[in-house]
Amino acid sequence: MEGVLTEKTTSAKTRYLVLLLWISLGVFYTCLAYNYIVVSNRDKKLNEYLNYVVEVCGDDHRPTKEIRSLILIRADQLNVKLQPDQVVISGSGQSLKIGVSYAADIDMPFSRRNLYTRVFHHETSYRNIR
Repeated sequence: MEGVLTEKTTSAKTRYLVLLLWISLGVFYTCLAYNYIVVSNRDKKLNEYLNYVVEVCGDDHRPTKEIRSLILIRADQLNVKLQPDQVVISGSGQSLKIGVSYAADIDMPFSRRNLYTRVFHHETSYRNIR
């Protein structure tokens, strides 16, 4: 009788350990997917802002330095690590073109170690809507 009881408790402990392992893996991959989605959404918002900036600054004939500052400020607001040399601006007015290239790190949950680096490239040019 005593052997059956210890066998049941060992079996129950193993089941709880396996359940805990599956829950831990589920939490890990959920956090990883969340980080990936956050990085993708930030990039989407930055791309929408680039399209807006190229239209407004193309119409207003704003200087390159001001355009770069606008983009860097918005990237900072979105927590995108963007350096001034990663923003390429050519032309002015209706020939304005903006290129942005940067890498975003997707960190491992709970340890903040880089697990994956996603690279983004955006090319936007002025389009006369009117």
